[in-house]
Amino acid sequence: MNLDDLYNREKASLRDLTRNDPVEFLYRYVRTEDAEVAGFLGSQFAYGRIEVFKRFLARLFEIMGPSPSEFIVQGDFAAFEGLYYRFQKNEYIVDLFGVLKRIVDRYGGIGPMVQRFYQGDVRAVLWRVRRELLGEDGKRLTFFFPKPSRANPLKRWNLYLRWMVRKDEIDAGFWDFVPRDRLIIPLDTHIFKIGRCFGWTKQGSPSWKAACDITEVLRGFSPEDPLKYDFFLCHKVGIGAGCRGARTPECIRNCMLLMDLEGEEKANAGQRMENVS
Repeated sequence: MNLDDLYNREKASLRDLTRNDPVEFLYRYVRTEDAEVAGFLGSQFAYGRIEVFKRFLARLFEIMGPSPSEFIVQGDFAAFEGLYYRFQKNEYIVDLFGVLKRIVDRYGGIGPMVQRFYQGDVRAVLWRVRRELLGEDGKRLTFFFPKPSRANPLKRWNLYLRWMVRKDEIDAGFWDFVPRDRLIIPLDTHIFKIGRCFGWTKQGSPSWKAACDITEVLRGFSPEDPLKYDFFLCHKVGIGAGCRGARTPECIRNCMLLMDLEGEEKANAGQRMENVS
């Protein structure tokens, strides 16, 4: 069995897991301009404990009302008074929405801006945003618009693109101007541990290079859509199975990837490790 077979076997159960993922906020919207805002905010605040950031996002969307894009056009960000999330102070959130309004006023929305700036991957978008839109807000908004570097995997921006470009049971697929085969995997700790365990990357820490390494391996399974495995790997293997990124005897006994991708070799390796221990 290969990764595609394993993914197809588990695919029917994946939608239920979106209740533990911020992608579910996109499902509320049918208009592209609203989904763009929901996806951006959902991906950018997707850090920390899931129940905490989902509670924050629910409050954020409640304040914005039925149309997040129209809320930004109106520009009444005083409605966010007192709202903060972890180290993102209230003034940072207000500044972020100021930049989003600038994007809407200048380009017509986040999607048109990304389409204009995109050059092969998301790094070109961030360079242009930082240069042309941040202004005096730049230092306070570096978390949301980070400087691209070899050390930064740009996880949250790559997650945003996955949601907006791919269309299946999980991803919303509102954009058609970025090819699916150009997407880079959102490298969270779970995907990085899996990648290290299977030798998909030799990088010692999460980085842009590590994200590209892992994406390239997944491209070998599905050249036209390598990121279709991302949600499955993260939620079924990483979060669901508690992958620790090391081939301990317990991991070898229980890991569905080892069982299905390496078959008998996995069982033999597990037996050898138990004999040694």
